[in-house]
Amino acid sequence: MKASLTRVSNDGVLRAFAVAALCVTLGGLGCTPSGGADDPDAAGTGGAAGSVGAAGSGAAGTTGAAGTTGAAGTTGAAGTTGTAGSAGGRGGTTGAAGAGGSTAGRGGTTGGAGAGGASGGRGGASGAAGGRGGTAGGAGGTTGGGGSGQASTFSQCRFHFGAIDTIAKQNGGALIPQLDMFTSGWIGSGENFNLGGICTDLNGVLSGKVPALVAYIIAFTARRDENLQDCNVSGSNNLCNHGATYIRAHLEDRILPQYRKYAMGFASACGTTRPMIWMMEPDYYQYNAGGDPNSLTPQEAGQIMGRIVSTVRAILPNVVFSLDISPWIPNNGSTWYAGFNMADFTFISTSGGGTEANNTRIRSVNTMTWAGVRSVTGKPILADTGYGAAGQSSGHDAQWDIASNINARITDGVISITQYNPSSSWTNTISQIRSQLSAVNCY
Repeated sequence: MKASLTRVSNDGVLRAFAVAALCVTLGGLGCTPSGGADDPDAAGTGGAAGSVGAAGSGAAGTTGAAGTTGAAGTTGAAGTTGTAGSAGGRGGTTGAAGAGGSTAGRGGTTGGAGAGGASGGRGGASGAAGGRGGTAGGAGGTTGGGGSGQASTFSQCRFHFGAIDTIAKQNGGALIPQLDMFTSGWIGSGENFNLGGICTDLNGVLSGKVPALVAYIIAFTARRDENLQDCNVSGSNNLCNHGATYIRAHLEDRILPQYRKYAMGFASACGTTRPMIWMMEPDYYQYNAGGDPNSLTPQEAGQIMGRIVSTVRAILPNVVFSLDISPWIPNNGSTWYAGFNMADFTFISTSGGGTEANNTRIRSVNTMTWAGVRSVTGKPILADTGYGAAGQSSGHDAQWDIASNINARITDGVISITQYNPSSSWTNTISQIRSQLSAVNCY
């Protein structure tokens, strides 16, 4: 298959790193509207219209029509203005019942998402025996600017540098203060949760850093169950030829349970509040274009990924997700990514193979560009430098040390680089170039 030919080094390194990382890790371890109704049996002349409930914010409601009989109950007080929450303003509390009436004023409606988005109270309904209440009060407050409804993943708004945890901890951890993120063993490398060492480090030497972890559960589980190898390891019994068939047969009984198992392991070991990035299923595109006669359409692939994300998020609300970039996808992935609910993802990310800091293309041999995939997905990019053949060190990628290169990639949507094999001088390099880097939005 054409795609597999262009990613031979990428697939091979994924498998090799997964084994190496596993060893490292194991070693480290509407309510319904309710206005008052007119009572035709009560004595008395036509009552005056109920007065309008005070608006939380916005224009007051118009006066209701007078009741035909009975004394009008006074209007319940309008709901108080709701305070904005992190994911949108909370609705106002319910107004008190009008004197002599039984129906309380309705609470304010929920404000829009964003800080400061207060909502206005709805007008109070009239008492049951009186005239009909005034119409609703002012509309809810406008949405506050700049709020996203979710706290930032990173503690600082800047370009982010990352490394493998074992590398970061070398030389007395001198590199750690320069890092915002780290990667470790790949999720799914064992049948049972085996990454508790990450949580130990988060409580110790890597406290305050964000774990950015590769989730490769589909590939690892298919390998254990049916000996399906990465596409360049076996010429026939591999994920390209049979991976999609495996997914169709075992999503419910193997894949989702494995994701659930690892999510529960992290919840128990790390808790559910600290930010964590899961970089989802490298080479996921192979299940569409790898040659399996039961290949997934982009829409099917997107629906399955949505199931996986929902499974993890139900247990780990602190996790944000990154969707994989395969640079050989044509047209910057426009057809492929259209099958996914991109609202499920905060980032997109490269994985395994090297990337080019001094090129508008992610890799010069492929047509996908940094800016192109950023535009198609609408998501910022987490980049990496990749590995050499058979998992061996490919050495430090010095192109990612040049401020002008990084700034060009920032313009294209890249917000981080993880050097898997940094040189011993990288600590000093980062400290020297950081002040030269362009601003990056908060994520």
